[in-house]
Amino acid sequence: MHLIKDNLLAAAAMAALAAASAPQLFPRDCLFTAAAEAGDTCSSMAEAWFITENQFKSYNPGVNCASLTPGKEYCVEWTGALPPPITTTAKTSTTSTTSTTRTSTTTSRSTSTTSKTTTSTSSSAAPAGPTPVQEGISKDCNKWHKVSSGDTCQIIVDKYKTFTLNQFYSWNPAVGTDCSLLWLDYYVCIGVKGGPTTTLKTTTTTTTKTTTKTTSTAPAGPSPTQPNVNNKCKKWHLVSSGDFCQKIADQYKITLANFYQWNPDVGNNCATLWLGYYVCVGL
Repeated sequence: MHLIKDNLLAAAAMAALAAASAPQLFPRDCLFTAAAEAGDTCSSMAEAWFITENQFKSYNPGVNCASLTPGKEYCVEWTGALPPPITTTAKTSTTSTTSTTRTSTTTSRSTSTTSKTTTSTSSSAAPAGPTPVQEGISKDCNKWHKVSSGDTCQIIVDKYKTFTLNQFYSWNPAVGTDCSLLWLDYYVCIGVKGGPTTTLKTTTTTTTKTTTKTTSTAPAGPSPTQPNVNNKCKKWHLVSSGDFCQKIADQYKITLANFYQWNPDVGNNCATLWLGYYVCVGL
């Protein structure tokens, strides 16, 4: 009887000793996740969230570290009791530092996303230069003119004398081939990289020939006048800076159709109205 009792007491003592020496189990669960971006790996995610790569792997069992799935959520912080470290004080200090730093890291990643968005928007913007500009303006433009009241495409060409009307139209396609869509207070291109920068020689030659022709065909009246002006004209207007056909017609209360009929060489879109020349405004 005493032997059985002794055996039972010994067995109970051994069970208690085994229980005391067995490792204690602690509940663990994911507290915070973060979505992977394209190109992320276990190492990059761990570095971004200030944990070790081994910790990241333990938080995400079976993870493929070589290539994380973009947009997929991965665990980057655990909650619950963790196995006690060798030095409790050191572990507590480390945990506190990690928590504080993580907030800063989250802000940094958000800022990075905003920066990428801004860069993408900039890449699709108009060529560097003043604004506003019309659509389709030459991407190589490096010289500009702000359209003011009275401007026409031909007036702008004549002002700078370094490019042709066709070149102006090619650099500013939105104004149309007849200059009917030239917008007030918008900037237009008047020069491109590698383009002409000196005064065109053809301007002087053309003016000389035109003057000779005008002298032989113009009706009695002031001079110079543009070719083919109505030979019955009795009322004249000297074209000055800022003039355009509609403005002149309004000034003398005549129709634009009559003005074009009496002055055919200005064209049916007023593109060749010449500065310093007389035009007919009454018969």
